[in-house]
Order: sequence, then C-alpha cells, then structure tokens
Amino acid sequence: MDLTEAAAYHGSTYDGRDSPASGDYRGQLETAFLCTLAEEPGDDPDDYQFLESPDAEAFNEQVRTYADRLADHGVETVVEESRHPNAVYSADAYLGFDGDLLLSRMASEVRKPEEPERFAVAHDRGYDPVVPFPSGEHFEISSAIPSPSGLVVGVGKRSTETAARRLASFVDAETTVVGMSDDVQHLMGALRPLPDGRAAIRPAHLDDPDAVAQCYDGVLRFDETEEVTRKQAMNFTIAADETILMPNDTPTTESKLAEQYDVETTAVDEIRKGAGGLACLTGRVN
Repeated sequence: MDLTEAAAYHGSTYDGRDSPASGDYRGQLETAFLCTLAEEPGDDPDDYQFLESPDAEAFNEQVRTYADRLADHGVETVVEESRHPNAVYSADAYLGFDGDLLLSRMASEVRKPEEPERFAVAHDRGYDPVVPFPSGEHFEISSAIPSPSGLVVGVGKRSTETAARRLASFVDAETTVVGMSDDVQHLMGALRPLPDGRAAIRPAHLDDPDAVAQCYDGVLRFDETEEVTRKQAMNFTIAADETILMPNDTPTTESKLAEQYDVETTAVDEIRKGAGGLACLTGRVN
C-alpha cells in the first residue's frame, strides 16, 4: 500500500512535531472501560460477527475476572453491559490520547448501532468524547496505537486512508501511518506496546514493519504460530504497574515475554469466540 502521498504519512509533514507523550509512553493502562453481554446472543454468530456463539454467563465471568486482574494491578475499571454483542470489544470504540477521549466511526452495519451507546457511556462517566470522523467515513480506533513519539495509525479493512489522515491532522503528535494486511481487523492485532518502550509486532501483517519499529525503542517480532493466530497470545494488556496480562493457555509466548517482563495470565477461551482477546476487551481511556 503506497501511502507516500497521504498527509498523515510519516514523512516531512509530521517530522519534528512534538508529542505530549514523547519520551515517557510505556503502554501502561490507568483507566479502562469494559463491557459485558446483557443477554445471550443469537444462534447464528455470523449475525453479530463472532466466530462462535458464546455462553453469556461464562463470557461475562471471564470479563469480570479480567477486570479484577486489572484492578489488582492498579487500573481503574468501569464495567458496563450492552445488548450489542460486539460492544464487549471496547478497544474498538475508545482511545484516550493527549487529553481527548476519541471515539470510533464503526466500519460495519452490525456495529454502527453501538455508537450512540458508547457516547452516552463516556458522557455519563464525566467525559466529553470526541468523534474526529464525519458520517460516511469509518475508522475503528483500535487501529490507533500510541508510541513514545506519538501515534501509529493503521489503514486496512476497518480504517480508511482518508480517516487515518483526518485523525493524524486532529492529534497534536507525530503520526506514522502503516498499511495492514486484510488478515487482521485492526492494528491492535499486529502491534502491541511493551512496558519498556519497545513493541511486539507481527511483521507478516504490516506493510512496513521497519517504519513501525522506528516508532519504538525496539521490537519483539512474533511469528504466525497457533498461539498468536488462534489463541490471541499477542492480544495482551499492560496494567498500570507494568504487568502484562495475557491468555493462560499460550505457554510459548508467555515464556518469551516472561523472560523480560512481569506476566500474569487469565482465561480467555470464551472471549476468543468473538475473534478477540484481552486487549480487544479494553477501552483505553487513560
């Protein structure tokens, strides 16, 4: 994907811009919005873009357990519920960045009904959310990942180049735009910040992994193993105390991360039925 003509491309347009987060961003989460299922979803998971129909009680129990783990490690959590099944993947809706709470324009007709609910939840919690994208564009905000120097923005199935340029113009930070393969829904699926300023990446799904690597203090590269592709091993979260929270059944990936970081695990087998993991559950408010 050629992005050299895009205003948001990491080139002369944004060279030298100062980021409020520059030099101190390490991916830690301080405040998170989470969401549970208000009811059992329908029998056909295709109707709501899941891989399998989850058991709502079991799904919600895993979300609540994850919320408890976050709280144990210093994260303030807000747990809501929704009748929209995909709303449980709150990372697609919320991103707190440089004092703004950014909200998405959803790419699919299935998820667009979530938008008013997301706005209301944020407003009821005392936030003044911002939607940088006009009606007719789509950008799901889990394709925007903070870095020590600013923001990395992915262009792919659920985030258009036009919307990416608009987001880059909106934020006051150095912005790098990178194309993604169609095999990942969001940049979050191929790029995860690490506690020491580095990042975990899946090079197979980034058009220019070297450009992404330049945004961080180094990278850990992950191959397309079953743990990564099917078990959401790289779909992890960094808590406020720099502990990595990740699935409890991905031992190879866990060992790789535990060599360098504090790691804690939790069950995600129901959560994965919607093709998401812990990071996907996590609305990154602060």
